[in-house]
Amino acid sequence: MSAFKRTTNGLNNQYLFFSVDIVVFIEGGKSYSKEEVYNEKYTSETEDVIFWKNVFDTFAKDKRIKFRSVGSKSVVKEIALDVVRDKTKNVYVAMDNEFDKIFNEQIIHPNVFYTYGYSWENDVWNKEVIKSVITEITAIEIPHNDIEINFNDFLEKIELAVYADGYLFEKEMSFFPRNGGHLFCINSTKVDLPLVKQDKIDSALIAKNLKKDIVNNFGHKYTIDTLKFCYGHLLADYCYQLITCYIKKRHSLNNIPKNIIHRMGLNNFFQQHFNCGDVYSYYEQLFKQRGLYCCFT
Repeated sequence: MSAFKRTTNGLNNQYLFFSVDIVVFIEGGKSYSKEEVYNEKYTSETEDVIFWKNVFDTFAKDKRIKFRSVGSKSVVKEIALDVVRDKTKNVYVAMDNEFDKIFNEQIIHPNVFYTYGYSWENDVWNKEVIKSVITEITAIEIPHNDIEINFNDFLEKIELAVYADGYLFEKEMSFFPRNGGHLFCINSTKVDLPLVKQDKIDSALIAKNLKKDIVNNFGHKYTIDTLKFCYGHLLADYCYQLITCYIKKRHSLNNIPKNIIHRMGLNNFFQQHFNCGDVYSYYEQLFKQRGLYCCFT
């Protein structure tokens, strides 16, 4: 039997092995090659799984689903292309949007899903979720608007860097390092709450031979929204820094591990903030277009 035939049969029969209606391949967890994935390598519990499970549970309530985190987006895209080529019916693929929609690079197919923003982190994290997580940790309502002021300041000062990230993405490069170091422009050590180091952004622009006016024009041309298209790990890590700085400086509470804060944010978002708004509308329409929408309660 050819490798092509094995791949086709393997994908088509995935759902049978797990006694589910559909199998969904997503990013997150340990990174595997496509060959390893097709030999049953995957991670069952990741933040990506938590996110996509909540989305599918909201709009495809009648489906039994197996989620499989397989690591990098590049491998997920390879699987997506196999699904499209082989006309696989019971396998779906969900991945980060990044800047794909802006540059018309999405794979348009009923079995392929993309996040609304750059990544699930962009869909989940906002100032309301940050405040809700802090309130849950401290058991004290925030009596002022310090969080809103800080977060809005972050979005304003990081805007040009986000434009630069999109500008370089089109050239298959990036402004923020993807393998660590993306917090190079954030100061969270000697201040009350974290701040953006504007001088670090300016230095990085010079180092990458980027002119501010060109980057600015690019961002406005494509109407790049900072919260929606900020590099997801940077956004989530900034929110983590803001939360941990706040509870330590204002309430003398010990730091909480980042993965726990991320899961608290996910849980809070879907419990309190996902029932309306642009993110909800986007996924509702997406599931309707894919024929998976189920509205029973």
